[in-house]
Amino acid sequence: MRRLPIFFVIDVSESMVGDPIKQVEEGLRSIVTELKKDPYALETAFISIIVFAGKAKTLVPLTDIVSFYPPRFSIGAGTGYGNAFKHLISEINNNVKKATHESKGDWKPVIYFMTDGNPTDNYVIDLGLWEQNWKDKSNTVVVSIGDNADQSILKRISNNVLSFDDSDVESYKEFFKWVTSSIKTQSQKVEEELKEGEVDLSNINIKKIKKIDPFDEKKMKKTDDQFSIFQGRCQTSQADYLIKYRRSTHELINEDLPGMYGQNYRLQGSYPIDRDYIELSTEDSLNSKSRVSTEMLRGMPNCPCCGNRFALAICQCGGIFCLDGQGMQTCPHCSQTSNFSAGDGHIDIDRKQG
Repeated sequence: MRRLPIFFVIDVSESMVGDPIKQVEEGLRSIVTELKKDPYALETAFISIIVFAGKAKTLVPLTDIVSFYPPRFSIGAGTGYGNAFKHLISEINNNVKKATHESKGDWKPVIYFMTDGNPTDNYVIDLGLWEQNWKDKSNTVVVSIGDNADQSILKRISNNVLSFDDSDVESYKEFFKWVTSSIKTQSQKVEEELKEGEVDLSNINIKKIKKIDPFDEKKMKKTDDQFSIFQGRCQTSQADYLIKYRRSTHELINEDLPGMYGQNYRLQGSYPIDRDYIELSTEDSLNSKSRVSTEMLRGMPNCPCCGNRFALAICQCGGIFCLDGQGMQTCPHCSQTSNFSAGDGHIDIDRKQG
């Protein structure tokens, strides 16, 4: 039987923590539910899930629709495009059946590459190998979640680049509906032995999802800091968590300088992380030296592990942890006990790569 291999390559870096990763999980569940009702997809479609942060990992190998069960995602540090494509190329080489004199092999693989940020690793060699060997031998759709990703890099992956507003839950739902329809169409083409072509983007008519012209230089964005993310440790349970702030632009109230704007980071939430965080992270991404001033942060998170009121206490060792109030506290990073109180100034603190 000739299979239609479908790979979802999903960014699970720290900036995806919270609602974005939940929406992707829900979207994949909806895709599988609908495909199980489609006779063409049941016959031909095989799905694999690859996740990447600093490192890449296969969560689900190529599996038929009936047997497929959507996995739960973990978060990792960093955004390793290079490792993602090295892993994807290996999976295609090892698991997609090639044509021989006796067999036609599998159909051209369909790939959905989803990311909300820019690479933090040395991606040039591996992305170059992808361009040279697989860009034209696969039906690849790149999905930019939000507007932070550099389009000049994304266009090297595929000429099919989509972007949608990650702040709107309906955008996620509509996007995954389109993916479901796209897979059904591809399955029908191969099942009926119709000419296999590129993934059709012509029916993208969703308000907050747009096609990006890969040859329009005006739409190429430079890297910017969309998020400030911090790793903390619960003083009560010793468990680690992430605190996520998102960049916000606001108009400055100044009668002498109208139309002036400033930037800060507004709290989105705090989230526990599991042991897979280390497995998906590289040493460089875990030890990021990027810093941000506490003056830029708006909102104080509570601890997602024990419920302490303050999750952004900062020890002299540089570690971030939670506490319930002022007084003597023991840092879970260095084990030193000190007297903590509200500060009257601002300091620069280490943030993650996102």
